[in-house]
This record gives sequence, structure tokens and C-alpha cells, in this order.
Amino acid sequence: MRDFNPLLLRLLRSFTTLFVGGACIGLLHQYDLAAAGVLLVIGSLISWSTYKTRPTFARGFILICGTILTGALGSLVELWGIKNGYWSYNGLTDGRNFPAWLPFAWGFAFVALYRIEEFCIHFLGLRTLKDKIVLAVTLSAILPTWGEIIAINFGVWNYSWDYQMFGVPLLAVPLLVVFHVGIYSLFSFICHRHRLQDPVFGRI
Repeated sequence: MRDFNPLLLRLLRSFTTLFVGGACIGLLHQYDLAAAGVLLVIGSLISWSTYKTRPTFARGFILICGTILTGALGSLVELWGIKNGYWSYNGLTDGRNFPAWLPFAWGFAFVALYRIEEFCIHFLGLRTLKDKIVLAVTLSAILPTWGEIIAINFGVWNYSWDYQMFGVPLLAVPLLVVFHVGIYSLFSFICHRHRLQDPVFGRI
């Protein structure tokens, strides 16, 4: 029988990392510039260590562009939700409603998902695009939701939507999946269109 302990340990590591990240934001959410600085440093170190495991043009391109694009699109989603009163952030000063750390949290979520997807693809021997998308959907439904649960219960923000569990409304879960899988599909298309070799989005 195959030993799944390495996979379980890696998933536990991802959950722990998200817990620490959510807790840091929670403890610093009244000092959002400091929280942004912490996320920038930690996220940059994690991104660099990820790149160094396979220092290729494709990986560098994916990590940089994926982080920037996810951060930018995530910020637009945040502005939409805040403007329409779907959620609000607590503890901000000077009448602001958009924390400085938000773009970094969204951007480095891309890196976090990329890392765990790469490990799972290698460990489980996934080869087809269908299998990889199923994996992306599963991880996008679980990991970002866990991160939100931690931050919300540290008092960082509140949703106004109904049907909540641990502070996260059920509607938020499929929306997170659509967002992250949309990013995944875009980079899969780019890698296949331009024949970029990458274990997550490409053909290897």
C-alpha cells in the first residue's frame, strides 16, 4: 500500500502556513502598512525559494506574472465587494476601507496554490489537464477558505452575506474557486500556446 504520509504532511504544512499568515494579518490588521510589509517579505522569500527549485524562464515568468495578475484582479474584486457592501474591513484609519496588504495577500495566494499543486501533481502522478483542473478546483475550494476563516476570526473583516460557517458565507467558496481556476486556466492556455514547460500549467 502506498504511503500517503508525505502528502498529508505537505497539506498540513500548507494549512499551517496559511494559519500563520492569517494570524499575522489578524494581529497587524490595525497597522495595515506593517502587515503589507510582512507579507511582501515573506511572500518574496517563498517565491524565490520556489523559483530556485527549478530556475527556468517559464517558472520565473509564471511566478512573477501570476503574482502580479492575481494581486491586481483580486484587488478589483475587493473594490467591487467593498463598494457594494458585501464585506468590510475593520480597524482601518483615516476613513480608508481598502487595506494596504490586500494586493499582496491575493498575489501570494497564487504562489501558495502553485507550490501545493506542484507537489500534489508530482506525488499523485497527474498528467492530464482534466486531472490537474480537478486538483485546482479542490485546492481552491479548501485552502483559500481556510485562510479566510483564520483572518475573519481574528477580526480582520466581516461578510454581509447570509449562510455563513465560521464567518465565511457559502457563496464565497464557489466564487474563490471560479477566480483561482480562472487564473489557472489562463496560465495553462499560455503555457500550451507558447510551449512553456511547467509541471503545473504545462506538459511536464
